[in-house]
Amino acid sequence: RNFSLKIPRGKKVAFVGESGSGKTTLIRLLYRLYDLDGGEILIDGKNIKEFKQESLRSELSIVPQECVLFDDTIYSNIAFSNPNSKREDVINAMKSAQLYNIIRTFPEKEKTIVGERGVKLSGGEKQRVSIARAILADKKILVLDEPTSSLDSKTEYEIQKSLEILMKDRTTIIIAHRLSTIMNSDIIIVMHKGRIVQKGNHYQLINKEGLYRELWNLQKGGYIK
Repeated sequence: RNFSLKIPRGKKVAFVGESGSGKTTLIRLLYRLYDLDGGEILIDGKNIKEFKQESLRSELSIVPQECVLFDDTIYSNIAFSNPNSKREDVINAMKSAQLYNIIRTFPEKEKTIVGERGVKLSGGEKQRVSIARAILADKKILVLDEPTSSLDSKTEYEIQKSLEILMKDRTTIIIAHRLSTIMNSDIIIVMHKGRIVQKGNHYQLINKEGLYRELWNLQKGGYIK
């Protein structure tokens, strides 16, 4: 509703808000999982409706909340995002995602079969595979859809390092419930019932009355007496 926003090239823009505020809907619209009833979405000044879905999605890379893995090797699950990549590129993506040192301890190393939906890997390991995929894909626009929400705090902290490498010099859209994930974003958009209710960086928003400060006070421990 009355939603208007410009995301500068190379900047990190985060969307926060309660469940149902419209964050995930924005991503679905960006990917053209369904089209707009009114208004338009432009990339480099061109309406995304003018492009084939395959062409649009080929320039977007997503790290989802739940990484979808195939019952294949770790190597194949990563190389899948860029079938023409060399082995050296896949290994470098593993290193950047801080996955390489972990899988070196596995008996089969990168040839380890992950099992159906990655059942043989921990949550942190699966998310590192997802990040390695995105690094290897090397797309212009990166979407992080609650990439650390299912992880414990220690693993989240470690994954943040990998995400920083991935986001460097890349236009990044971040959806998060955990505000620790988006504190260093260039712009934070606070949504409520499909509208933008606040906009600014972390320090601007915690120093003014509003929904962001309420969420911050809750998450930094305000709900524990």
